[in-house]
Parts: sequence; structure tokens; C-alpha cells
Amino acid sequence: MRQLLLLVLSFGLMFAAEINYDKLLNYYKEKNFKKTCRYAKKALNRLKSPFLSIAGDACVKEDDINILGIIVTKLNKTKSDRVNASYFATLILEKKLIYQFMNDGLDLSGLILPKTEHILSRVFEKLSQKRYKIIQNKIVINDKPYRYILWLSSDMPAKLYIDEYKDTIFVKRHWFR
Repeated sequence: MRQLLLLVLSFGLMFAAEINYDKLLNYYKEKNFKKTCRYAKKALNRLKSPFLSIAGDACVKEDDINILGIIVTKLNKTKSDRVNASYFATLILEKKLIYQFMNDGLDLSGLILPKTEHILSRVFEKLSQKRYKIIQNKIVINDKPYRYILWLSSDMPAKLYIDEYKDTIFVKRHWFR
């Protein structure tokens, strides 16, 4: 009886651990990137490469950049895998360099990285071109019609915040660790 119970539980756990690719894809199609990213993170080690790219893109849209390091290492089988891996790696590097700039005063001038549409790329480009102002310990970047205000939280380790405005309207607060 005990062995039968263990067998039933084992099969139950095996099926519970199955990845529901339709669910993941539906979250993504519905533009529910937060759910897509969270769901994918739970099954990251078992996702097939097209779904790793979907998961990575959803996490990028949610500013969850840290998880991309794991995803990058797994995207190497196809040309599109490698393109996506390069995109994710660029965002990781930009985030790290901006974080160093804000915390340690790292000079980014002259550094050129691939351009993307992500806010990290837009901010990084302006910082590397020294096209910013410092106002009350915050970095202000004007990139018509956008304006970005960068600042660090007071907790440790400090979080990097980027407040995004379009014209004078607040769009979103991005934060990175």
C-alpha cells in the first residue's frame, strides 16, 4: 500500500512539474509580462530555447535584468538564440556599468555598446556621451521627448531608479539592483 501511494505521488509530482507552454505563451500574448517572467523563472532549467527567448523578453519588459544571465548561457543553438543572447548580455552590461557610474563615479565616456530600444541603452548612450546634468544628487538626461532622472535608494545595496517622463508626463519608474 505504501509503495502504491509513493508511486502515485511520484507521478503526481512529475506531472505537476511539467511546463505548460501554452500558459506561458498565452501570458506573453496577453502582454502580461510579469506573469510570463514569474512563470518562466520557476521552470527556467527545463525551458526550450524559443521559450527561453520569450521568457527573457518578458523579464526585460519587467526590468528583471538579473535573470538574463542564466538565460544567456542557454541560448546558443540557433542564430536567433545567439542574437537574443547578445541583446540580453548587452542589457546586463549596460545595467552593471550604469550602476557603477552611479555608485562609484565610473567614467563611461567613449564606451560604445550596441543600441537597443530599452531604457538602459538610451540612458547608457547619453551617459557615455556626457549628455546629462547633475541636479540635487540626481542625474537628469534630456532626450526629447523623453527625460530620465536617475537616483540611488538609501538602502543597502542601493537600488538604481530611473524615472521616465515623456514630455512632462510621468511614464514609469524603473528600478534595478
